Amino acid sequence: MKTRVSLIQLPPGGFFPISLGYIAASLKSHNVDTTLEDLSVKETKNHKQVLSRIRKFRPHLVGFTAYQRNIREVLRLAALIKKVDQGVITIIGGPQVTFMPKEALSEMPSIDVLCRGEGEVVLPALCDCLHNGRGMETVKSIAFKKNGTVVETEAGALQKNLDDFASPYQAGLVDFLNYKRAIMLTSRGCPFNCHFCYTPNAYRRTVRYHSAERVLEDLAICVSHQVAQVFVADPSFTANRASALKILRGIIKKRWKLHIWCETRADLVDRELLAIMAEAGVSHIAYGLETVDKKVMEAINKKIDLKKFKQVVKWTQELGMNAEVFTLYGLPQQTFQSACETLEFVKSMKVPIISNSSGQQLELYFGTHIHDQMEEFGIHPLNKQRPLYLSPATEFGTGFMNKQELTLIQRHYMAEQMLDQMLINKTDQAGTLCG
Repeated sequence: MKTRVSLIQLPPGGFFPISLGYIAASLKSHNVDTTLEDLSVKETKNHKQVLSRIRKFRPHLVGFTAYQRNIREVLRLAALIKKVDQGVITIIGGPQVTFMPKEALSEMPSIDVLCRGEGEVVLPALCDCLHNGRGMETVKSIAFKKNGTVVETEAGALQKNLDDFASPYQAGLVDFLNYKRAIMLTSRGCPFNCHFCYTPNAYRRTVRYHSAERVLEDLAICVSHQVAQVFVADPSFTANRASALKILRGIIKKRWKLHIWCETRADLVDRELLAIMAEAGVSHIAYGLETVDKKVMEAINKKIDLKKFKQVVKWTQELGMNAEVFTLYGLPQQTFQSACETLEFVKSMKVPIISNSSGQQLELYFGTHIHDQMEEFGIHPLNKQRPLYLSPATEFGTGFMNKQELTLIQRHYMAEQMLDQMLINKTDQAGTLCG
C-alpha cells in the first residue's frame, strides 16, 4: 500500500504555500500520494469539511507549517484529526519548530514529530520509514516521542543543489484559479548574521541558489496562467549579483510584463543594477534598515551606511519603483527617542509609512541570537509561564524601553500610517475624478 500524506496550511495566507508546495512536489517525485490543503483560500474553510476529506483520504501522515501566530490553531486541528484516526502521524515544521525545545513535544499531545530539517528530505524519509516498518530513529533531523520520552535524531546534511528539489509549479500543484500572485524562492539562506533573525542559523550560515534557468522555467508557467504579480521571498534577492542579473535579464529577454516585489539590502545594489531591476518589472523593493542608532546597529550586528541607504532609496524612487523600509522597535540598546528618530529618518526619504514601512516590534524567535541570549541583550519576557512551544514573541520589555513605551512607538507608526493612507486615498480619488 502506498503511503498517503496530507499537508495543511492554516491562515494567514494570500500566496500559494510555497514551503509545503516544495514538500508536496518532493513527495510526489517519491511516489507518495499527497494532498495539499490551504485553508486560507479554500471555499470550505471549516474544520468539519477538512475532517471529512481526511476521513476519505485516510492519510498515514499529516503535516503542518507552524508559526508563532498560528501554532495554537495547528494544535487544535491536529487534535481533531487524532480523534478521526488515532493512528495517524502528525508532524509540524517551519520557523516556529526548527529550534523549538524538544521538550515542547510533551506539551503537544496531538503532535508526534518535529521536523528540524528541510521537509523535502525529511518527509520522504519518514514515509519510507513508516512504509517499511523501521523505527523513526533512522530518520535524520527530527524529534519524536517514544515510550514517554522525546528522542532527537542527528541533523541531516543540507541539499547542495536546490534544483534537485522538485518544483511545485512544474509538478502541477498550483491552482491558479485560487492564486493570482506567484511566490518564488530563488535561494535559501542569508550571508549575513543579524542577531534578530533566525535564517542564518536555520541554514547553517550557508546560501544556496536555484539556477536562473529553473527560476525562469517556473516563472514561464506562471506567465502562461496570466499571473503577473510575483513575490520573491528571498531575504536578500541581490546578495548574489550574478544570479540576480541572470534572472532579471532572462525576464527582459522574454518581454514578460511582471510586477515584482523583492527584498534586499541597500549595500547590495547600485544604480546600474536598480535600472535593470526596474526594466525587468520590479515595482517594489523592501530594504532592511531596522534602526538609525549606531549603538543599536552594533548590538544587533547590522551595519548600515545611512548616507548610502538614503541615496539608494532615492535612486529606487527616481527609477519609478516603490521603496519600502523595514524598521524594528524594541531592539537591544534602543531607547524611545532612538525609535522615534528611525521613524523620522524613513519619513525624510518620502517613504510612505504603509505596508512594510509601517514598522514592527521585534519578535523573539527560537534560534535567534537575541532569543537565546535574552539576559545578555537586556530582554525581559513578561510571561514566564508560557508553553514551551511558544517563544516570548513581542511580550517583553527591555532595559531601555518598557512595554508602555513600545506600545507608544507602535501608536506613532499607526498614526503616520493613517495619515499616509488618507493622502494616498485622496490622491487616488482626485486621479479618478480627473480621469
